[in-house]
Amino acid sequence: MSDINQQPTILVTGANRGVGLGLAKTYHSRGYKVILAVRDLTKAPKLEGAIVVKIDSASTTDAKAAVEELKTKYGIEKLDIVIANAGISAHYALMKELDIAQFQEHYLINAQGPVVLFQAVYPLLKEGSKFIIVSTTGASNGVVHYPNVGTYGASKSAVTYLSRQIHFEEPHITSFAFNPGWLDTEMGKYGAASFGMNETPEKLEVTLPQMVKLIDNSSREETSGYLWNYDGTKLPF
Repeated sequence: MSDINQQPTILVTGANRGVGLGLAKTYHSRGYKVILAVRDLTKAPKLEGAIVVKIDSASTTDAKAAVEELKTKYGIEKLDIVIANAGISAHYALMKELDIAQFQEHYLINAQGPVVLFQAVYPLLKEGSKFIIVSTTGASNGVVHYPNVGTYGASKSAVTYLSRQIHFEEPHITSFAFNPGWLDTEMGKYGAASFGMNETPEKLEVTLPQMVKLIDNSSREETSGYLWNYDGTKLPF
């Protein structure tokens, strides 16, 4: 086994900004081999020693090609953590007025994309590996309802269900979804502005350490199969 596989390895999609970049930087600082999966290679962040691969969540072939590259070019034999973070939230409308093309695009990227990713990385998910999906409280039953988020919420509800399905089908891995908070990222700020808010309710610098703690402490027995808030609170689903 090559030295690279003695080092814990994490792959993060949407790693060029926001939550994805924050998680990538954190695990990089802790000595993980970090794989930055980005849609546009020209916009990949500079992180010394990190591997950069192209994965567009709308593509059905990028993830498989990226995994082949990881195996053949870099000798990656195992992924300890995979975080399906890439997603969009760009359409706010009443159900009677929502744009079906936008609805389909959100499902393509937010729900289908993580499934395509899971299928591609599956050969590298060994005993104890974690496959984690970034979701939202909008996918949870029993939380405050926000108007006009049917497109985003439905797509995230779908992928949260799929993370639970993976849990039941694959007993050798930990699979769960979590809400990172309504953050001061590009996506979060766009959403806040759409609701007439001056700022987002939460800050990435505050929630990021709690996300990492949730990921680190997650287990097959206690965490897998559920939807969680970044602070470790289980959300109804």
